[in-house]
Amino acid sequence: MLTVPYLPKTLASCSNSGTSTTDVTYIQNVTSSESCSNNTTEKDNVPIVDSISEDPAEWVINDLTIDRLLLKEIKQNIDYDLLSTKLEFGNKTRYLKKSVFYRKLLNGEQQLRKFLIYSRSKNAVFCIPCRLFGGSTKLATEGLMDWRNVIKIVKQHEVSKEHTNCQIVFLRRSNNIGRIDSDLCIQINNEIDYWKNVLKRVIAVIKKLGSRGLPFRGSVEKFGSQNNGNFMMCLELISEFDPFLSNHIVQHGNPGSGHTSYLSSTTCDEIITLITTQVTNVIIKEIKSAKYFSIVIDSTPDISHTDQLAYVIRYVRDDGFPVERFMCFLPNIGHKSETLETAVLSFLTKHDIDINNCRGQSYDNAANMSGIYSGLQARIVKKNPYAYYVPCAAHSLNLVGTCVAECVKEGLSFFNTIQHLYSFFSASTRRWDILKSSLTLGKKVVKRADGTRWSARHEACDSLYQNYDGIMKNLSLLEEDNFEKATTRCEAAGLRRQLDRFETVFMTVFWNTILERFNSTSKELQKVNIDLGIVVKLYESLINFITSIRNDKCFNEYVILAKKIKSEEYEFDKVRTKKRKLQADETRENEVHMTGSDKLRIETYFTILDRVKSELEKRCAAYTNTFDKYDFLTNLILLSPEEITQKANKLQELYSDDLEKSFACECVHFRAYLQSINTNIDGVIELSIHLRGNNLDTVFPNVDIALRMLLCMAITNCSAERSFSTLKRVKNYLRASMEGDKLNSLSLLAIETELVNKMDFDAIIDDFATQKSRRKPMSTRH
Repeated sequence: MLTVPYLPKTLASCSNSGTSTTDVTYIQNVTSSESCSNNTTEKDNVPIVDSISEDPAEWVINDLTIDRLLLKEIKQNIDYDLLSTKLEFGNKTRYLKKSVFYRKLLNGEQQLRKFLIYSRSKNAVFCIPCRLFGGSTKLATEGLMDWRNVIKIVKQHEVSKEHTNCQIVFLRRSNNIGRIDSDLCIQINNEIDYWKNVLKRVIAVIKKLGSRGLPFRGSVEKFGSQNNGNFMMCLELISEFDPFLSNHIVQHGNPGSGHTSYLSSTTCDEIITLITTQVTNVIIKEIKSAKYFSIVIDSTPDISHTDQLAYVIRYVRDDGFPVERFMCFLPNIGHKSETLETAVLSFLTKHDIDINNCRGQSYDNAANMSGIYSGLQARIVKKNPYAYYVPCAAHSLNLVGTCVAECVKEGLSFFNTIQHLYSFFSASTRRWDILKSSLTLGKKVVKRADGTRWSARHEACDSLYQNYDGIMKNLSLLEEDNFEKATTRCEAAGLRRQLDRFETVFMTVFWNTILERFNSTSKELQKVNIDLGIVVKLYESLINFITSIRNDKCFNEYVILAKKIKSEEYEFDKVRTKKRKLQADETRENEVHMTGSDKLRIETYFTILDRVKSELEKRCAAYTNTFDKYDFLTNLILLSPEEITQKANKLQELYSDDLEKSFACECVHFRAYLQSINTNIDGVIELSIHLRGNNLDTVFPNVDIALRMLLCMAITNCSAERSFSTLKRVKNYLRASMEGDKLNSLSLLAIETELVNKMDFDAIIDDFATQKSRRKPMSTRH
């Protein structure tokens, strides 16, 4: 039995249809040059040249040449530019036509004449079998150049007895049965199929474990051990239902080092690297095909306290749909804008991505990122003025909420109370059980109110609103329980008194409504399939909503809802009003005396809404200023041709290196097209998908470019933050020492699962075979 300690470079079979010249070298290494003929004219100690010219006129006809030609697919060279075959026949000029290489049958079908081949050096056609096996016609010796009669001559030749005999010899020689090393080729093919089947199972396990972010290795790398890790465990599981893998594990599972099994951790790591390389190459290829892109950067410390900078690129696929792809984690870059700039540009240079094609940047609102003078976005803009900075829309919305919550004393006190309430119940399992026992089916327990995502406070506020009475009863029970500690009883009493205030009840009802809208909007802003126009519309809708409820009528409605929980009794009315000392010329006739309701309405309700509106308008302006350049693309049907022309010309002047001067005319034409199809296309993304899906990018190329530049602009850095969740799963406390390429490879497998699942097994195996190949050129002595 032939032992194969490594894979052939191309893993192709030794059949006459697909074996490459590199496979010939492998076979010759095994058979000690059995297939070489004694009639070859090569000198001693001269290495055999694997490559044979594709030009038949340059073939040196001998047994070695014939064997090598038959081991690979002989190119007919019909893809060459046949205009170069020009010949003069009297006053007429004739060319070799591709139709010569096809035989038209009586039933109308065309059949390729595989025996014909074109020679560029001779500007002639040859017959391959007759050329190799002693034909005497021009098609076998010097080549046919009579383009005027070539079809007639070829028809006569293909039915001639000489050609038929040469064709039979050709077919017999090319068949493995007629070869000296046919048995060896069969054995090699069997070995190749065997190891390919092993690797397919190994790759399938790696792809599934990697896509889930699960660990691979255990403490013991032996089959049958309880501590051999997920990789070997999965192989063992498959082997229970797969006799092939079961037999392979029995024969090659635990033989020790030096024995090939392709089941070791070394092979696993090599395949992970190969898959990662392929996925990265696919992403880079898509980015270059899309041309325009934007970058998303964010950082976080991992479990080993190493700062990891997540690098994400957004672009538009060939089908017109925008995607955001994770590229890698860059460790210990630092937080200075200079080092961040170097890291960003170095990565683009490494992968040959032109920074001048960058059309957007999206980071959080940290000064080192968003600073207008020396922040990262300002430094990138100096390199490329078209790389517009768009602050993260979801993060900006969080900042709006944070500013508003701190603008009034009542609001700050309310959120502190919610968080204190959660901390009080969650600190003790007994208290938590008491809380859960009082809840009706489907009601929520109290939630944390100090999370990173500010809009998530809606969960905390909503849970309090649904269970207000039950929480009050639980606090009263704990306050009166003599078996509890004094500190616990005192803390429960303080929380009960705080929740017993009508102002707290009102804030619960009011903030529950506001935060529900904020939370829904925030979730929409975090989606990948969102464009700048949707962001502007969502911010404007929030502004309109806040404006609509800023009136006495809505305030009274919130009061009515609050009265269903507690009777209307304001804290301000319980306290004796302090009288201000009058000056010598003052009286108390025009003094304004506010009630508790007025104070809550004016100093809290209106103040909060005014601050929310002000912050939203300020944040929205950052997106409106950028979107105004493209807004006409979303309203082509509604705008007049004159308005479209005016706005399109402004955009063309701004991007004069990307858009042609005919852009305005294209937009007007595209408007007419949209009106004619009578189809409702909602949004820029659907417009782009329709354009690409119907191959209209060739008719409206500049419209397609404008849509790609708009859609490639990153709106949020949520994709970078999502990669942090994967980082925490991949690099946990059990794998805290993982770093560098291994960390990036496993993170990429877990994040870009869609691309990993599309990877071709054979392509990965071929790359692995090329990497493991250890062949050397051999020489022949006579």
